[in-house]
Amino acid sequence: MQFHESPINSDRPSGYLNTPLTVVAAGLSKWLDIYSGVLMVRVLLSWFPNIPWDRQPLSAIRDLCDPYLNLFRNIIPPIFDTLDVSPLLAFAVLGTLGSILNNSRGMY
Repeated sequence: MQFHESPINSDRPSGYLNTPLTVVAAGLSKWLDIYSGVLMVRVLLSWFPNIPWDRQPLSAIRDLCDPYLNLFRNIIPPIFDTLDVSPLLAFAVLGTLGSILNNSRGMY
């Protein structure tokens, strides 16, 4: 009789523990990935001046992303009063948080 390793666990490194903290870290990491995608859509759509932001689903995207972007807009003013570079810092913070969460998942 042979025992085979479960295919579910085959992508995990040896010593990986499935603790509640790692499950939360994995969920937050996935949420940050999804939010980064929504934020990318918001930034790309901001290049088009005739977008009707008062209609769904665009107003939902705006309502989700603008409070986060406004944190960085208060720190970094627009260049030449037209070019908003605050999303660069916003993506950098999301990427850093995602890296921290991904690295912490293997520590427990």
